Amino acid sequence: MPVYQVPDIVEVELNQLELPTDVPVDSELNEKPLSHCSKTEVDQAVMAFTGLLRHSQNEIETIIEKHIEIRRRLAHLQAYRANFDQIDWVREPDAHP
Repeated sequence: MPVYQVPDIVEVELNQLELPTDVPVDSELNEKPLSHCSKTEVDQAVMAFTGLLRHSQNEIETIIEKHIEIRRRLAHLQAYRANFDQIDWVREPDAHP
């Protein structure tokens, strides 16, 4: 079974994210310079992005699990098909041409 390497960091343009309201960005979704942020704004941004990261990690893991399950089922069907004539004892009589 293949092993999937998931990168530690994925760069995404800010305008592609659905950002929470407490992330320090302006109306154009440009990041507010950190030197202009209060400690509270930085704390809020850290919390917001931590939540986004956790959510996206869960989505990635769920998709990988689904992908692995689909591959497992395909492999099972391919093996069954490849040995179809040798394993007729698993099928009901007259169930196949």
